[in-house]
Amino acid sequence: MMDFPVFPDFSQRVPLPSNVFFLTHFLLLLQPGELNSEEVRVVGPGEPILALVGEEVEFSCHLSPYLDAEDMEIRWFRSQTSDVVHLYQGRQELYSQQMAQFQNRTRLIKDDIMDGSVNLQLHGIVPDDEGLYGCRFLSSNFSKEAVWELEVAGM
Repeated sequence: MMDFPVFPDFSQRVPLPSNVFFLTHFLLLLQPGELNSEEVRVVGPGEPILALVGEEVEFSCHLSPYLDAEDMEIRWFRSQTSDVVHLYQGRQELYSQQMAQFQNRTRLIKDDIMDGSVNLQLHGIVPDDEGLYGCRFLSSNFSKEAVWELEVAGM
């Protein structure tokens, strides 16, 4: 009959197999954490959008992979980021920086902002609205944007 110690002797080191070392480090890599800014993309309309004079158009943008954008700055712009169509910052919409031609014509739909998806409605389309547009997501880790063209048809 063999005697087994009642209490294990923790003073003696037992070498761990190398696969335990590998497995531990692999599991640490799988832990959720901050994404590398290179991994984040902003996805906007994939092709030009056609709108009719007097109608409404909706621009959609989202982050890929999906990330909570509630605390990010989301800037909708015309041609360059300084030409503000609509600005969301600090969990609120800021109209003070909005270009005069877009005042009282935009509406941000942020029902899915926690999934990194937002839409901007532009009402009362006029011929001068034609051109390049974009959306930019800005956080402490990255700044990325998507750009597309709006084509206006009608009188």
